[in-house]
Amino acid sequence: MKGFGYFINPVKRRPVLIVILGIFMFLYCYIEYSFIMPIVFGLSVLKTGNIFDSVIHLIQIVLNYIPNISPAIFVYILLGIVAVSLIAGLLLSGSLNVLNSALINSDKEKGAFAKGIQKHYLKVSRITFLSIIYLILFTIFIVVVSVPAIVITSAAITEKPELMSVAYVLDFITVLILFFCIMFFKIYIFFWYPAAINYDKQLFARGKRAADNSFWRILLKFLWYDILIFVFQMGLFYINNILSRNESVVAEFTGIVVLLFLNWIFKTVILISIISYVFSKFLSYWNRSRTVEN
Repeated sequence: MKGFGYFINPVKRRPVLIVILGIFMFLYCYIEYSFIMPIVFGLSVLKTGNIFDSVIHLIQIVLNYIPNISPAIFVYILLGIVAVSLIAGLLLSGSLNVLNSALINSDKEKGAFAKGIQKHYLKVSRITFLSIIYLILFTIFIVVVSVPAIVITSAAITEKPELMSVAYVLDFITVLILFFCIMFFKIYIFFWYPAAINYDKQLFARGKRAADNSFWRILLKFLWYDILIFVFQMGLFYINNILSRNESVVAEFTGIVVLLFLNWIFKTVILISIISYVFSKFLSYWNRSRTVEN
């Protein structure tokens, strides 16, 4: 499969995929339209353009708030992560099993969604829980690594232009480190899931082995998807910024069509394409490995 085929082929074989994942993505896009878009519009960065001061201020708020979090709040957060993992486990174990069966066998399999929940629910829920925990820790790592570059760049722009050359070098090194860290993290987490659907033991090791086999090609593919999503999302933020200043009925209708429904269609296609690509790569590697072993 190539290009758009990662969306077309599995959906053509299992049309229920677009229904299941489409419902999930619609809920996400509705949250984005109703809550995230208004928050983004209200951020000072969109009004002043001073992104570095805004980021530093946000980091300071977060770092000052964390030590004041009581043990009870940590418990509630942990319980919330457990609840999200269990709910996501229901959706992912069923839908990923449907996708996996579509890539393995073109013939329709009855009850693939229910079988997926029955066989893989606990594994997928556990992986999702660990992924969320790792994501939180990884986000903290990114914030800590980014602070020096943000502070020096902000100072070079506003107060000390003689630091600009140092800021350029530090920014380049920081961006390079973060880029590869994010790519490694994202790729290994994604490849963890097909391992859970196809195996019962050594799940992370099997997913990592499949990803490592063609890591740089996978990285370029993920980068292409990231660019598509980033450009589309920035376009949505720009449109939202314009429409939010206009209170007419036409602007409201356009916002619903573009920011909700067009966003929903685009991200559903991208979501299925990415998952299909990951599962295809995983299955292709392990099918070749079995052939060599036999």
